[in-house]
Amino acid sequence: MTKKYSLIIALFYSFLINAQTPCVDGLAGTYPCDNVDLIAFVPLSDIGNGANTNDIWGWVSPVTKKEYALVGCSNGTAFLNITDPVNPVYLGFLPTHTVNSLWRDLETYQNYCFIASEATDHGLQVFDLLQLDLVVNAPVAFTESAHYAGFGHCHTLTVNTQSGFCYCVGTNTFDGGLHIVDINDPLNPTLAGGFSADGYTHDCFAWSYDGPDLSYLGKELIFGCNEDQLAIIDVSDKSDCHLIGAYDYEGQALVGYIHQGWVSKDKKHFLIDDEVDELDLGNNGDPYGTRTHIFDIENIDDVNYLGYHEGASTSIDHNLYVHDQFVYESNYRSGLRIMDAVKVSDGLLNEVAFFDLYPQNDFAQFSGTWSNYPYLPSGVNIATSMYDGFFILKPTMIVLSENDWDLCGTNEIIFDVDVRADLAFPLTFAISGLPGAIVSGNTILGPGVTSVTLSGLSSIASGDYFPDLLLQTNFNESYVVPFKMHLANGISGAPSLLNVPNGALVSNTAISTLFEWASMDEATTYEFQLATNSNFADPIEVQTTDLTTYLMTFDLPDGTYFWRVRAINDCGTGSWSEVFDFSVIFVGVHEFSARKLTVYPNPANDQIVITSSLQLEEISITDLSGRLILKQKVQNGLFQTSLDVSGLSGGLYFLKSDQTTIRFTKE
Repeated sequence: MTKKYSLIIALFYSFLINAQTPCVDGLAGTYPCDNVDLIAFVPLSDIGNGANTNDIWGWVSPVTKKEYALVGCSNGTAFLNITDPVNPVYLGFLPTHTVNSLWRDLETYQNYCFIASEATDHGLQVFDLLQLDLVVNAPVAFTESAHYAGFGHCHTLTVNTQSGFCYCVGTNTFDGGLHIVDINDPLNPTLAGGFSADGYTHDCFAWSYDGPDLSYLGKELIFGCNEDQLAIIDVSDKSDCHLIGAYDYEGQALVGYIHQGWVSKDKKHFLIDDEVDELDLGNNGDPYGTRTHIFDIENIDDVNYLGYHEGASTSIDHNLYVHDQFVYESNYRSGLRIMDAVKVSDGLLNEVAFFDLYPQNDFAQFSGTWSNYPYLPSGVNIATSMYDGFFILKPTMIVLSENDWDLCGTNEIIFDVDVRADLAFPLTFAISGLPGAIVSGNTILGPGVTSVTLSGLSSIASGDYFPDLLLQTNFNESYVVPFKMHLANGISGAPSLLNVPNGALVSNTAISTLFEWASMDEATTYEFQLATNSNFADPIEVQTTDLTTYLMTFDLPDGTYFWRVRAINDCGTGSWSEVFDFSVIFVGVHEFSARKLTVYPNPANDQIVITSSLQLEEISITDLSGRLILKQKVQNGLFQTSLDVSGLSGGLYFLKSDQTTIRFTKE
């Protein structure tokens, strides 16, 4: 089907969209769309200037929480910071290990990217992604962090992030079947095994099985897209992999080329894109819409074909991924198609959104979008367009009026839920990941805006939360809408003081005195005060700490002192604790140091006399802020000397000789 937009696409390559462009009335700029906004477009010329893009993946730094796009190109791999998706930053490029190739495939494990290609003798590149956090003067010419040469070319790879094994397929080993690489030590990949009994594998899905079939619970399975059939392989023992079963469409549909697939949210179904069935039927004069095939895998030993979803376009499907309730499918010339899979158990998918990265037409040809990645926490989708570059997109099937709250002492919030897609109505509300919260709102009967109330927040402990708003169907399935919330409730009450006890006696030579108080659930920090009077006028020590202790590491002159604590969080400060007093008693010499050091008189007038049990070499005086006031060498190694302190203002000071510090007061 030739699109009505083809006449206006002549301008397509003449401009770069570098700011967010919402999908309005079926278009985002010149791109046909529905419930998907264009956030940014990055052309090939800006990311290594190769001949084409291919695979794409995403990564989130565990250190900085920044989001990155990892973009496969004919000549290597480009890395971009897309934390601000409207303004992506090109960080640098990792060249191909050997020569250029149309094909490149990549995935991540821990903080490493693993990259394969059909290029001759390319092998498996390993790249340390933590480098991306450190880039200052972009773009950078990156080098690979490690390399595995156990095979030459490779068509695709799949990483099982739970087991730490990388399944490389379509290589020149194991008849093109599974070449299994142990990447648990990412910089030292090693051959773990292989499987060749079912011939060439084009792509696969690796699964540490946690589905409904209890007989396979805990096994590691591969769902291999093996050209003419879906092969399920038990790879739990890498030295003895074996075929469980192989399946096709059971005569219900043409098998063109079983290309790639993914497991559904309910873990009972496997969805497959067949890369050339549209092309084959089209050549026979009977074009039809893009087909996504559905298998029932609830019983691993008895897999059944349920049928297919036929889309409105006639393009070739290529790569699909399932995230929560939606299927994100890259279809070459018709772009990113998003399908609702809540009724997949009935063999049904429902297209609810799309963004056409190739507006010229929907012909069944191998150009347009190669792949997409829908798993970034920000909710953006990144998708490659082979001969143009890559796109940052934002699906808008369900939109919250606010999805990142910072609340202080709030019990209830009200917000809107805008359902823009034709979902499986009616829908009711529930909440997960926010224990104690109550959600209420009218049943959603169709697309539109519904007001929702979330209450009970004041009973939830302060902290950061990442809950899900659930839009529940009447057949035990839900649409998941993630959001963020920082909660802080007001401080009620005051900390209980524990140590130093009220009325305690403390030696003036005990330079490590620990003050301690009981923790409070809502507190994030505490303020400690120490003073010479009970009304805390001009306190001699004020410290803020996230601990429930304060360690005093200086001497106090003999006398009576007072201390107290209060709790603090984002909502403000709580009330002061009760006041404890303690007395410092003079014992004459410092008992806990090799040097015995005294100051007389203390409090001081204009002169002080310093006496030491060891020869004095240097004396320094600092104020309470640590600012150096005086520093003086002592001539001839005396055991006693005097200092003129008439120039000091009244207050408390630290006097230090060698490693011994004492306090004195200037009147």
